[in-house]
Amino acid sequence: MVERSRALIVLGSSLTVMSGFRYVRHAAGRQRPVVIVNQGATRGDGYATATLDAPLGRTLTDLVAVLGSPR
Repeated sequence: MVERSRALIVLGSSLTVMSGFRYVRHAAGRQRPVVIVNQGATRGDGYATATLDAPLGRTLTDLVAVLGSPR
């Protein structure tokens, strides 16, 4: 799936488990943008194109408010 993706978004994970971290490394190695939203630093921050240190629940609620509800 990473091969066919245009970007990778990580939501609410410290990426301490290798199974998640390997997707970040793979996407970065394929020059795909990697965005991480998490409270605090993650193991994947060095591979990320952008990081947002914020609570996930509030961040996603605010995003839905800005973009509108899915149809």
